[in-house]
Amino acid sequence: MAKSKTIGILTSLVGIGIIGALLRFNMGASYGEHYLIVNYIGLLWFPMLFIFFVAREEPSRFGFGIGDSWRAWWITLLLFGGLVVLMLPASRMESFQSFYPIDREAAQTWQGFVSSEAKWGMYFFCWEFFFRGFLLFGLHRYIGWWAVVVQAIAFGIMHYHKVQIEMIVSFPAGIILGLLALRAKSFLPCFILHWAAAVSFDLLIIAAR
Repeated sequence: MAKSKTIGILTSLVGIGIIGALLRFNMGASYGEHYLIVNYIGLLWFPMLFIFFVAREEPSRFGFGIGDSWRAWWITLLLFGGLVVLMLPASRMESFQSFYPIDREAAQTWQGFVSSEAKWGMYFFCWEFFFRGFLLFGLHRYIGWWAVVVQAIAFGIMHYHKVQIEMIVSFPAGIILGLLALRAKSFLPCFILHWAAAVSFDLLIIAAR
């Protein structure tokens, strides 16, 4: 219990530091290579250093693994189907049309599209590990189910500079993803869902134009 409490406190402190630093950087940066690299480091490598050298635990203790619940993957598929239904009308909204795809070359050539989705796929991998892996599992051992709420609030804060509707729905989406990760005992279903939704939405945006 003492170790769980210590790790929970340290996880929250490290998480607050990373979120604060990335918020300040992201709001003043353009969505280029520099932006992606800084976020890769902040969302994946810093937490990994903490896990290996401070917590001295296996990454699997923080949801870094394939998990052990096939039911979670079926839930992921059902959630994706629901998202597609919601994304169809959203892809025609001006606010989303003017923001996505983030890389403009993604809408010009298939090579540009594949390259862009691969780069942002890695971003979503880091993103989901940080929220649905590092924060969620690091805090869950100490504060239980409240960890779902905490990481969802942090997830919503990190959407501050995006489309307003996206920022509003990010909190309930974070709750759902947090519950999914705990069910799967892994952040990977959340990553697959997030990335698949992002790729599909970019395709719908391009088609709607």
